[in-house]
Amino acid sequence: MKGLLILLCFLTGVLSLFGQDKLVVDGEGEMLNKPLANNFHIAEDPTGKITIEELVEGDVELSFTKMEAPVANLDFTTSNFWVHFEIENKKDKSVFLVLETARPITNLVDLFEVSKDEIVIYRSGDGIPFTEKTQKSSCSCFRLYLPAHTTKEYWLQMGSDGEIISLPMIFWEEAQFNFVSTNKTFFVGIFYGVFLFVAIIYLTFYFILKDKSFLFYVLYVIASALLQFSLDGFTHQYFFPSGGYLTQHSVLVSAGITVLFVLLYSRTYLKVKEYSRKWDAVFTSFAGLVILVTVLSLIPGALYRMSYPIINGMSLISTVFILIAAIVIGRKHKVHPLFISGVTVLIIGAIIFILGNFSVINVPALTQNSLKVSTLIEILCLSIVMAAKYKQLQEEKEEAQARLLTELEGINERLEIQVKERTAQIEHQKHEIEVQNKDILDSIKYAQRIQKAILPSDKKFKSLLPESFVMFRPRDIVSGDFYWIESLTTTTDNPRELIVYATADCTGHGVPGAFVSIVGNNFLNLSKTDREVNTPALALDFLNKGINKSFNTIDSDQMIRDGMDIALCALDLKSMKLQFAGAKNPLYLVRDGKLIVYKADKQPIGYIGMDFKNFTDQEIDLEKGDVLYTFSDGFADQFGGEQGKKYKYKRFKEFLLSISSLPMDEQKKILESEFNDWKEGYEQLDDVLVIGVRI
Repeated sequence: MKGLLILLCFLTGVLSLFGQDKLVVDGEGEMLNKPLANNFHIAEDPTGKITIEELVEGDVELSFTKMEAPVANLDFTTSNFWVHFEIENKKDKSVFLVLETARPITNLVDLFEVSKDEIVIYRSGDGIPFTEKTQKSSCSCFRLYLPAHTTKEYWLQMGSDGEIISLPMIFWEEAQFNFVSTNKTFFVGIFYGVFLFVAIIYLTFYFILKDKSFLFYVLYVIASALLQFSLDGFTHQYFFPSGGYLTQHSVLVSAGITVLFVLLYSRTYLKVKEYSRKWDAVFTSFAGLVILVTVLSLIPGALYRMSYPIINGMSLISTVFILIAAIVIGRKHKVHPLFISGVTVLIIGAIIFILGNFSVINVPALTQNSLKVSTLIEILCLSIVMAAKYKQLQEEKEEAQARLLTELEGINERLEIQVKERTAQIEHQKHEIEVQNKDILDSIKYAQRIQKAILPSDKKFKSLLPESFVMFRPRDIVSGDFYWIESLTTTTDNPRELIVYATADCTGHGVPGAFVSIVGNNFLNLSKTDREVNTPALALDFLNKGINKSFNTIDSDQMIRDGMDIALCALDLKSMKLQFAGAKNPLYLVRDGKLIVYKADKQPIGYIGMDFKNFTDQEIDLEKGDVLYTFSDGFADQFGGEQGKKYKYKRFKEFLLSISSLPMDEQKKILESEFNDWKEGYEQLDDVLVIGVRI
């Protein structure tokens, strides 16, 4: 009897040392499709350095202990763990099983199939690229093949970087696994669909109302969805399939962001800042701590490992604090009961989840899904709360609009009275302005008649120069451009009969320009009576002195810089000579298809500078058929065309050259048409004057 006890103790020690458990697959299937962790032994490797080869060869020894719960929870840990077991297939046919091991977010999950000849490795976990997982699934599971009447030996290795390792050890029949996976996929689709729907709806409400509580609520919903997405292993599968740092940190980051936004949402919805600055300071402090811990969790090593329990603890504490704040604030201000209910459900779900992690509650179906279900219920409750707030805001908006409408009606009535009074005043002022405008317009029109009487008539121009045209287009009713023509006989020793004509552009346009043009016209007429004036240059000198004397008298308070640019031509048709003098305005001569430019002096009429020089004459031999053009700057400076640019002198020269062979009256019509087409859609900027003469 004593020997039997010694043998029993020896066998117990051996089993504890090697930890080899056995699963028998027979026709009854009692051990399949349910958590079996409490039927297996587990050993911890704190260093994480033990290899499968060392274990198979017996180079190292591990101390195995039996797991107590159907779903073992190994607390927050950075160790590796080993489970050694065999599977015996007693059936007469081959069997396919699916082994479900640790949670999807476990870093290292490797299964080793050991035989006499080789060691086959099956890989899983989020520490490796998703493509390297043996079973392309978000869960940590392995497909096992067992031929009839065979036994296979396995070693299961698991490792974490600080998170809890949860181990159900479920051996699924393949058909049952596929059925459960399909149902789970359906539920997960509905779960995330609800989150997406809520996020879209309440984001729309935010854009409509611009209320921050809706924005923070949407961000909280999105963060909660991302947290569950990470816990389900989908972040590794779809967002960061390369595994490693990004995948492993996604859980902590999404958890931290979720806590942050639920605090911000609750603070805004409950209007904590309006209720109490102390409570608001606590909310702000919690949010700051969450941000700090979340940032520190990004640093690999001890800080990262410590962040797991801290974030879990802060999640629960923050949620409890929100519930307390809602109850306290609800005593003085109305808080929707579903807000409190939703937060309460979330707390209950979180507590069940945490108690399951510590194996206090050993109901895997409840503990593993409590957080997800409670989050979903909370989101639904809070969605109803936010819908109620939306309705409340709309009602308040409608009430405000109704009050505003009433106020506006009163304002409108008062405004109508004021408008009638003001309209009567405006009508009276309008009548006065119309009378004044009529007087001014009548005066300007009379000035137009005076200017027209002063300017040479078409009949006079044609009688002296039959082959000629004058294109005269004032910008306003009266013009600052003017033209002048006379038949003169010089008072020199050898008198000559001349036809003298001028093309002048006075400073300004409209009434001011017209005044200057009348003065200029008068001085040109006076120059005829001066026996010393016998050339165009002397006439311009006479005109310059007269303009300066008229506009800048000795007792004048201020200098007037008005004057004119002018081209003055004296034709001797008997000798076929032309004398030309110009103040800034040139003369164009077209002969044999070429355009010749005779430049003017670079000083205008009315110039009083110290460097003033007398104007100079240019004598030109004429030939029959020559065409002379003088002009103001109005045509070339006009804006227009497709790009709204100036016409410019280069284009003006080319156009004059192209029409120079045509009859003079036809040239005038073509010039007017060209000007109208160019300025179409634009205002006329200046007076336009072009004179053409054919010899």
